[in-house]
Amino acid sequence: MKTILVVDDDKLNLNNAMKILSPTYKVIPVPSGKMALNYLTKNVPDLILLDILMPDMDGFEVMRQIRANDEWADIPVIFLTADVSPETCEKGGALGGAGFMAKPLEAARMISGVEAVIGK
Repeated sequence: MKTILVVDDDKLNLNNAMKILSPTYKVIPVPSGKMALNYLTKNVPDLILLDILMPDMDGFEVMRQIRANDEWADIPVIFLTADVSPETCEKGGALGGAGFMAKPLEAARMISGVEAVIGK
């Protein structure tokens, strides 16, 4: 079973992602970028779903640290955000993001987005 690390400071979003994805994937929910980076020191998931707007460390900074580490650099990352402006999408793409998922998270769109990147 493929593993997805979901990083979001909103518990409702974490719960929704768990409900949508857990029938097919092993889902690891964490509420902060620091916790995500800590998880990565011991585990390498197949995919990271990463919120952009979080307190303390935003998703773009988390992404920079992921890409700077040779062990994590190839993990695909899909950004989660309510801000799908061209500037935000361009910045995420420049950092090596595999795509975006707009919030609120919709089951069909989330499943198809994940499958497009890592399959079932």
